[in-house]
Amino acid sequence: MKISGLRTSVALLATAVAGLLGGSVAAAADLAAGKARFNSVCAECHDSADFEGEDINALADTLRQISQGQIKHKKTVNLTDQQIADIAAYMTSGGK
Repeated sequence: MKISGLRTSVALLATAVAGLLGGSVAAAADLAAGKARFNSVCAECHDSADFEGEDINALADTLRQISQGQIKHKKTVNLTDQQIADIAAYMTSGGK
């Protein structure tokens, strides 16, 4: 199976599991978009591998609070809900 096919299969599986569990950030996440946004916004100070295995919903909540100015951060970060889901999925994958 090609990598793109594998990614599609993983995304579909995550969507199915999230539906059964009542929803999740991972269900709507786009890893490629998360990687691109992470590299442009976060990679200057953070390494995605440091977040591998973290709880995706907790990380998304933290990113949302940073984006909304509720948590102090080195620089201002303005992210949409979709960008937060994408970045959180990428980070918790450890950049894989």
